[in-house]
Amino acid sequence: MDKNRKYKADYNEAFRDEQLKWFEERMDKLPETMQINAATFSPNLRLTVQGLMSTLRRNTPSVTFSGYMETLLQIRDQLEQQGL
Repeated sequence: MDKNRKYKADYNEAFRDEQLKWFEERMDKLPETMQINAATFSPNLRLTVQGLMSTLRRNTPSVTFSGYMETLLQIRDQLEQQGL
């Protein structure tokens, strides 16, 4: 996780859409697997990202879905650290 980024329980549609666009542009470059954080491993990262994106797209931004956004941001942090 990016140590400079703090967890945000609230986010808006513009921020959500910006994150989703970032992933859409890189879906074909995602690694197959990823240890997202100490407690979360994805054996199929593309499927994980698609599921998170689908949930975030279908629902109005709220604290209820902020955990999904946080997971997506943790994945993005790791991908950027890997040079993607």
